[in-house]
Amino acid sequence: MKSDFVDGALTLYLEGRIDSGNISQMESEIMDVINLIDNVEISFDVEKLDYISSAGLRTLLKVKKQAQKNIKIVNVSDEVFDIFNVTGFDNIFEIERQMRKISLDGCKKISSALNGEIYKLSDDEVFKLYGKDISLNEIKKERSYAQTALACGVPTLIPYDVVRCEQGYGIVFEKAEMSSLAYLIKQNPDKLKDYAAMLGNLLRELHSTQIPADKLPNIKDRYREWLSVIDDSDDSSLQVFMNLISSIQDSQTYVHGDINLNSVMVQGDELLLLDMSGSARGHGIFDLQALFASLVALERKTPGYCKDTFGLPANVCVKFWNVFFDAYMEHKEQEINSMNELLAKTFVLKEKVLLGLEQKNRTF
Repeated sequence: MKSDFVDGALTLYLEGRIDSGNISQMESEIMDVINLIDNVEISFDVEKLDYISSAGLRTLLKVKKQAQKNIKIVNVSDEVFDIFNVTGFDNIFEIERQMRKISLDGCKKISSALNGEIYKLSDDEVFKLYGKDISLNEIKKERSYAQTALACGVPTLIPYDVVRCEQGYGIVFEKAEMSSLAYLIKQNPDKLKDYAAMLGNLLRELHSTQIPADKLPNIKDRYREWLSVIDDSDDSSLQVFMNLISSIQDSQTYVHGDINLNSVMVQGDELLLLDMSGSARGHGIFDLQALFASLVALERKTPGYCKDTFGLPANVCVKFWNVFFDAYMEHKEQEINSMNELLAKTFVLKEKVLLGLEQKNRTF
């Protein structure tokens, strides 16, 4: 029996048929491996398993009892899943069904995303193929975040299943006729104010949308994690940034995490959000500083940034920001001044993370 031990996780591979004729040997091999490695995450990969009898199921229960923790069973075929389902074992173990395989032969690439490429699968579905540097866990996480956001009323595409193809892994989404804000502003400059006001109104609404604590991570924790991986010889400086995170008001409302003119799409009269991997709970300032960075601040540091990223001149991006921000704040001058002060205070945090992760060649 094959087994892998990677990054503190043990995976055992079950193949063929497991029944009364071979279960004694199989159980002995499983227990020998488990007894060698203590207190680890355990999963069974059953992609090549054709059948498992009641004797095999009892062995899985023994493993769970000995490990005293949850056991994952992954790559479960429809036939084997039926056995787990009819016996109720799908309520005892964490079951992940076998990933669907697709082919991109003949599929047209229709656009690029921040971390992958988009292909048309059919008249009703598109496929987002992720870069090879994006782990399968991160892909599954984005699908989960998109599902949570959709269920909470965030306008985004329906994420179907995580699938694999010859080129790698990705997610199948519903197909929608849409274009990015960046593209539409370039094509219709006279509608810039309308698009900016639409986004301002949408984000204000989303930043009041409550998210259950167990559904999305806290964005402040994410920033703390990013800061922790940035080499900083001045510990006191790092602590200043940590204190700044703590000073931002806590919130359980939705934030996108990386809002920009390429991650916002227009479908008819509605805005849709894509690239949901940064979705989290937190104060709306985290989205505001992301948008401010992409439209204003990064251009100041790197002239030409807006043109290279969005195909738009810098003055157009600044104009969009100003109209957006006014709409977001509902034209309330006193609150605009207060939020501008918070934005100026917290943008140094965004800048620190951007520069630090760039130096470490990490994707932000």
